[in-house]
Amino acid sequence: MLEAFRTTQNSKIKKLKILYNLIRKHASITVEELLAETGMKPATCARLLDELSKSDLINSGELGASTGGRKPILYRINPEKAYLIGIEVTNIYSTIVLSDLNLKEIGHKKIRMGTPTSIYRTLDMFVEQLLDLLSEHEKQIAEILGIGISIDDLFDQVNQNTDVTPSDIEHYLAAKIPTYIMVGSGVNFAALAEYRVHYWQTSERFLMTTCDIEIRSAEIVAGVVTSGSNGMTNAFGHTIIDTNGSRCYCGSYGCLHTYSSLPAIKAKIQHDLKQGKASMLTNLVENPDEIDYFTIFQALEQDDPMCHEILKNAAYYYGIALSNLILTTQPDTVVCGGTLVPKATFFEDVKNTVEERLRAFPKIKTTIHPAKESYEIVAQGAGGMVLEKFLNE
Repeated sequence: MLEAFRTTQNSKIKKLKILYNLIRKHASITVEELLAETGMKPATCARLLDELSKSDLINSGELGASTGGRKPILYRINPEKAYLIGIEVTNIYSTIVLSDLNLKEIGHKKIRMGTPTSIYRTLDMFVEQLLDLLSEHEKQIAEILGIGISIDDLFDQVNQNTDVTPSDIEHYLAAKIPTYIMVGSGVNFAALAEYRVHYWQTSERFLMTTCDIEIRSAEIVAGVVTSGSNGMTNAFGHTIIDTNGSRCYCGSYGCLHTYSSLPAIKAKIQHDLKQGKASMLTNLVENPDEIDYFTIFQALEQDDPMCHEILKNAAYYYGIALSNLILTTQPDTVVCGGTLVPKATFFEDVKNTVEERLRAFPKIKTTIHPAKESYEIVAQGAGGMVLEKFLNE
């Protein structure tokens, strides 16, 4: 029936999806609550719930608290009816996550990326690792609802991969693994995972930003991902912080990307080392040009003062740009994710800057959080977006 959810759009399927989505959102729910939220007739609702039960999409084995009469039956989705695969491809670490229909992680593989190679060789490697992950957890390809894959780092303007399209990747993977394949933006996937797992029941206007090779943002309004349909999820990184700043690869001057992205931080560290500033990095590499992101992370873990100072400066400008975005969109919830958020005091510095700037606007009630799902969030959300495609009304 899940496949019918994606491929069939008659009125009955739409009603089944409405019920399934409500049960999924509430984790557990009674018939009375479903009737109140949907306005369905009791007989119709009962018939559709029976069909979902017979298809093994929902369970009804638990009883809720009594309000005076018999205890009501609680409906939950069956999270192991099918499984989801999410893949995040980046230039630093890549991740494959196997999860159930509640986006609960069952297993994952973390892959440190080496010298860039062709996209198709990279995809072949992921196919091999994916099959190995399924074997480890005794799952079959037939049990996989679909595969979501984030390939932002392969297609952004830094890499200029214009000879291969997302559609090419979908067809290439589908020929090797016969299941539904979708390619999308990592920040949209990450936003969906955070929202569905932690904020679905409390947030109406949700914003997520990520800070990595590129700086990206995604927005979810009333449960729907509204950003990135034109592929420009990195637009946030090209908001201008200082018109007199350095020139960005996009052609403008003073973009946030030139202050707070990983390439900008790396370039600043290399520049300061060449100017003779003291740093333990001189003990890790012989030449500043040999520094990579892993070396910088190592220095941060060892509390290198120079790296900490540069990171704090990057966080300050990130906070300035984020406060501008909050003033414009006024979300109720903001989550900051990406490689830099857990490093040193980056998130705390961003949050402090935002709160200082928003103090003059007390009517804006935005809460700011670090991503809870850590490094697997994009891949986890990539799998989740597959399920969204099946359940969209």
